[in-house]
Amino acid sequence: MFASMWESGRKGSRKLLDGISRRLGLTVTVGLVVGLAVSVGVISLFAKITEDVIEGESRRFDRTILLWINRTFPDWFDGPMRAITALGYYWLVLPMLAVLVVIFYLKGWKLSAVLLLVSTAGGVVLTTVLKSVFQRARPELFDSVYTTSFYSFPSGHATIAVGFYGMLTLILAYHLRGFARWAVAFVGVVLVLLIGFSRLYLGVHYPTDVLAGFLAAPLWVIAVGAVYLLWIWVHGDPSQEVSGDT
Repeated sequence: MFASMWESGRKGSRKLLDGISRRLGLTVTVGLVVGLAVSVGVISLFAKITEDVIEGESRRFDRTILLWINRTFPDWFDGPMRAITALGYYWLVLPMLAVLVVIFYLKGWKLSAVLLLVSTAGGVVLTTVLKSVFQRARPELFDSVYTTSFYSFPSGHATIAVGFYGMLTLILAYHLRGFARWAVAFVGVVLVLLIGFSRLYLGVHYPTDVLAGFLAAPLWVIAVGAVYLLWIWVHGDPSQEVSGDT
C-alpha cells in the first residue's frame, strides 16, 4: 500500500513539475530552482551563525577578529570609515531611496522603482524585527569614540547594504551594457563589503553580526528577484519596462 502511495505521489509530483516547466518556461523554472537552493543555503548559514551566537560559541572568533582589526588598521582609517558607515543609516538611505524611485519612475523603469522600494523596505523591517528578537548587546572591546544605539545582531547596516545598495546594483547592471555593467557591479560589491567592514572597524558590531546581516538580506532580495523573473516571463521582453532606452 505504501509503495503504491509513494508511486502515485512521485507521478503526481512529476506531472506538477512538468506543468510548471511548461507554464513558466525552462529559463524561469531553472532560475526559481536556483533561487530556492540559494535560499536554503542562506537559511542554513544564518541558522548556524545564530546558534553559535546564542550558545556563545562565536565569542572567541568575534573577539579575535575585532581586536585584530583594531590593532592592525591605522588611525587615519577613522575618517573614511565614518563616512562609509554613514551610507548605511536610514536617515541617508531613505531620502536616496525616495529620489531614486522618482527618477526610475520618470525614466519609465516602473518595475525597477517598485523593486528597489520593496527590497529596501523589507531590509529595514527585517533587521528591526531580528534585532528585537535576539537583543544582543553591542561589543565593548575597545573605545572607538563612536556611539550607537539599539541591539547588535544582526547588523542593520549589513542588511541595508545588501537590501538597498545590492538591489540598486542589480537594477543598474541590468539596464547597462558592456564595461559599464561590470564597473557598476564591482563598485556595488565593494561598497556593500566596505559598509560591513566599517562597522567592525568602529567596534560597534561583532563579525557574526555583519555576516548574519549579509545573509539575512539576500532572502528578501531573492524573493523580490523571483517576482521580477516571473514578471519578465509574463510580460515578455524585459526591455519593455524601459521606455526611451537606446
